[in-house]
Formats: sequence, C-alpha cells, structure tokens
Amino acid sequence: MTALILCNGEPPSLELLERYRQQADLIVCTDGAWGWLRDAGCRPQVIVGDMDSCTEPPACEIVDCGPHEAQENSDSEKALLLALDRGATEIVFLGATHRRLDHTLANVWLAAKYHGRARIVLVDDYGACEVVSGHRKLCVNPGSIISLVPLTRDVVVHTEGLKWRLNGPLEPGSRGLSNEAVSEEVTLDVATGLVAVVVVSHRT
Repeated sequence: MTALILCNGEPPSLELLERYRQQADLIVCTDGAWGWLRDAGCRPQVIVGDMDSCTEPPACEIVDCGPHEAQENSDSEKALLLALDRGATEIVFLGATHRRLDHTLANVWLAAKYHGRARIVLVDDYGACEVVSGHRKLCVNPGSIISLVPLTRDVVVHTEGLKWRLNGPLEPGSRGLSNEAVSEEVTLDVATGLVAVVVVSHRT
C-alpha cells in the first residue's frame, strides 16, 4: 500500500501533487499543511496534529494529538507512524523540505529511523531523497545527477550505472555528491551503514 504524507513545508507544484495523489491509497495531511492542500483542491483521508493551525478542517478523519507542549515527536512522525500502522509499505512525503533546515534534517532522519519498515521517499520539485541500506535498484534518466550522502560512519557501498563508480568505504563528507547516471538503471549495494540517496530533478 502506498501512502502520501503532506507536510507544512514548501508546497509542491500542482503537477507533482497530482502525480503522487493518483498513486496513493492513503492520503495523510499534517494540520499545518491543510491550508495549501485545500488551495490545491485536494482532500486528505486523515488529518494529523493538534489542530491549532488547521482552520475549517474538511470532513475527514481527524487524529488529534493533543497540546503541542505535551508532544515528544513531530506531526510528520505521527503521520508516518499512522501510515505504517495502517499497512503502508511505500510512503511518499511532499512538503517535507523546509526553509527551516532543522525540519528538513529531522525529516531525513525520520526516513532513516523507519527505513526498515517501509520504503520512504521525500520528494519536492527539485528531486527525491530516500535512505538506503542493502540492495536497491533505481530507475532514472541517463544523465541524472545522483548524490550518495553517508549517514553513518560504517558505510560500504558498491554501485553500478554511475559515471564514477563507488566500490568500498564511503566516509562522511562530500565524496558521494553529484555523481551521474550513465544508464536507465542504477544499482546500489550498501553492505553496511545507511546512505541518503538524492536524485536531482532536471528542473534544477
């Protein structure tokens, strides 16, 4: 099952929203995202949050998380847990990248924290990011810019289909940035550790 989670970050373009809306079996919206989602003409199945920033909520299921000061995790994480509890095996975040760097970083680490329970992808109009361990095949356009950012110190990665092949340890730093796909299929084998894989949109 595919879940679409909509967060109160930078709203996606209508084209991007519609593409992922059509693929979703479950649409979950954090309360802060309801404003831009309503303006886009899209209705969620569930709204998650304390409802402090949600005016005129739609007729849908509302999961009230209580006062903000009593919470120990973000609305994004609550929405993610709800999607997992309802059986999602693939989860796409839109609006998860922010002008606030702390929220963006926290959402990447949410993908890392729960990566073993579902495929979790953060998408915006500039690209897509997912956290990978083990084996992953990516279907991309040749020439796509792909960056591999190690999230742990023990990363060992082997790649096929990249212009600059990686074959061994990948230490934290900038070595994995701005590689390039040379085929329609890129294969990653992350033997140990966690890697954030970013596929950059051609729009950038």
